[in-house]
Amino acid sequence: MVCLAIAPPTRPRSVARLGYLLGMVVNEIPLLAMLYILIVTAFAVAWDDLLATWQGAVALLAAGAIVVGCARLQARVLQARRAVFHALGEHLGPRRRVWRSRLLPIPIRPGAVRRFKDLPYGAGGRGQRLDLYALRTPAQRPSPVLLYLHGGGYFGGDKRWESLALMYRLALRGWVVVSANYRLRPQVGYPEHLVDAKRAIAWVHRNSVRYGLDPSSLVVCGSSAGAHLALIAALSPGERRFQPGFEDVDTRVAVAIGLYGYYGRYYGRGESEDLPSSPFGFDASAAPPVLLVHGDRDSYTSVEGARALAHQLKSRSKNPVVLAELPGAQHGFDLLASERFEAVVDGIETFLARALARVPQAQRP
Repeated sequence: MVCLAIAPPTRPRSVARLGYLLGMVVNEIPLLAMLYILIVTAFAVAWDDLLATWQGAVALLAAGAIVVGCARLQARVLQARRAVFHALGEHLGPRRRVWRSRLLPIPIRPGAVRRFKDLPYGAGGRGQRLDLYALRTPAQRPSPVLLYLHGGGYFGGDKRWESLALMYRLALRGWVVVSANYRLRPQVGYPEHLVDAKRAIAWVHRNSVRYGLDPSSLVVCGSSAGAHLALIAALSPGERRFQPGFEDVDTRVAVAIGLYGYYGRYYGRGESEDLPSSPFGFDASAAPPVLLVHGDRDSYTSVEGARALAHQLKSRSKNPVVLAELPGAQHGFDLLASERFEAVVDGIETFLARALARVPQAQRP
């Protein structure tokens, strides 16, 4: 697994996916893996006289190789903060929760944050439900909103799987976070997934008074397939074909964030498609501020797609576009509250503060 994390295979696709699944966890928490191997090896040497046989010596050498590999992975993890803040053009911010993210990288909802579970935003059952996270103590004025869309290749996924550390952090900062499911294949296809994302945006507008939301500071964020949806939603404000039955609702967003996103065309689509199914097919001249974060070892969705999209957006949009490439990061780096993802969350906070401050209130949705 350590070898797969250090040098993940990229072809064939089935092998690349298997390599990702086997190496994903150790790639995010190599320090814990290294500590585990050291402890187990120490007990084996002390109690089983590991060096008395040639098999024991081989096992000891293997353990040493794993430790060295984990140390190499940890060195990559330590580069994440510098990579993120270098991309942002900012000085390195202070490290937070370093040892917690290293030794207990499980996202735990703070007691001060309340979850409103499975709120319907459509009549599509579980596929059109959302969770809302907010401080238990109501804010004195409307709160900025993050709408999060999960990954899963449009076949799976759930609103409580990824980016929990991001959602909990922003909720603690006074944001209201909305994490939405959307209908999946094979029951529906494109553009129905996108219509659901737009319905969730419309839900934010319609429920702004009830939950104390500020739709003018609405940020859309997604992971993998969710990033695909988030970027298309950000680039198609008010597109009536994606808003059947709610054509007059303002679906503009103030900022878009994509985490290890796929940005190509939808399954089976080609250049002759009637409705664009890729962010590349939309006019980027009026794009909001965009932050893309991608691992340079992503064997599931290559970083090349993020690079190409960032290049197109930068060439056409007047708003800031940032691509942060994480050294050694794979797909799914937001599943844990790891040291790497904590650095990404710090960068997202910095980007949001800067992006929302520079956009005049009159130009926001």
